Parts: sequence; C-alpha cells; structure tokens
Amino acid sequence: MKKARLRCLFAAVLFLPMLIFNACTKGGDAAAPTDPCAGITITVSGIATDAEAGSATGSIAATASGSTGFVFSLNGGTAQASGNFNNLAAGKYIITAKNTNGCSGTTSITINAKDACAGKTAGPLFTAVKVVITSNCAVTGCHNGTQAPNYTMDCSIVDYADLIKQRAVDQAGTATQMPQPPRASLVPADRDKITAWIAAGKRFTD
Repeated sequence: MKKARLRCLFAAVLFLPMLIFNACTKGGDAAAPTDPCAGITITVSGIATDAEAGSATGSIAATASGSTGFVFSLNGGTAQASGNFNNLAAGKYIITAKNTNGCSGTTSITINAKDACAGKTAGPLFTAVKVVITSNCAVTGCHNGTQAPNYTMDCSIVDYADLIKQRAVDQAGTATQMPQPPRASLVPADRDKITAWIAAGKRFTD
C-alpha cells in the first residue's frame, strides 16, 4: 500500500511541471499582429498647372487626407515631404502619398499643354510663314481640315513647325519635299522666312 502511494506521489511530482508548462504555453501565445492600415483610407488630390506647348513648365500641387505624416512621390520616384512637383511637361502623372506606417493612396493627374495661340497676337515672322504655307498649297483647300495637319489653324502651324521646316526647307528639291513634286520647291526667299521663324523660337508671337 505504501509503495503504491509512493508511486502515485512520484508520478504527480514528475508530471506537475509539464502541466504547468503546458498551461503557461497555451495562455502565453502572442496576439496576431494588427494591420496598421486597416480602416485607413488615404485620399490624394492635386491641382495641375498647364505647361507651355513643348516645354516642361507645368506643375502639380498634391495634398492627401485620411492620416498624417505624408510623403509624396511622382510616378514611383523618390519620396519627398512636399506634394509640389515642378518642371513637368504635358502628360499624365501618378501621385502617391504614404503615411508614417506605409499606408498609401494614389491619384492620376493630367497636365495639359497650353494653347500656344490663345489670347495672343501673331508675330510678323509667324505671319510671313503662314502666308507661305497657304499660298503654296499643292491643291485647293489642302490642310484645311480634310487632312492632317490642318494649317488653317494657327496653332497647328506652331505644333508642326519642325515638320514644316523639314519638308519645305531641308528636303527642298527631293521627292519628299513640300509642296509635293512635280511642283517646284519653295523659292529661297520663302525658305528663309521659315528658317528665320524657327530660329527665333517657332512661336505664334514671333
């Protein structure tokens, strides 16, 4: 009888630490980490300033709400504390804002090209080039909207300035010149008018 009691006592002493260990282990499991972005909605907005035609003069002023400590990036580039981005050409841009926990929001903002002619007066060099173009059309009404580019629109002449010089000046006397063969190429005086306008800046106001 005494031996049986001793065996029971020994077993209790032997297994008691294991029971305590198991109980502590189950009760001590670490809680699953919480998502710092759960319930956080970051809204990004911005105001774009149009760029001069053909120039990187546009800008974006972005802001974010829904959290604090934001940094901003443009098209996935280097993050910065300010939401202001300058020296941008016309085009579509993605602005991302992140808070201190890495929670982010994005928006797409488009910078438009300014109308190079709006509210401005045509300069003498541009006017001379326009006369050359309209008086040397290969057929009646060419480039008047029935085919591109439409040179009855002043800003189309500005937009296609480089092409005009290429075809009418640089390629004069070749099969790709403008006016198209078999018409003669522009006379030197008219080619000089195009070259002078291009050299001055190929603007509507030149």
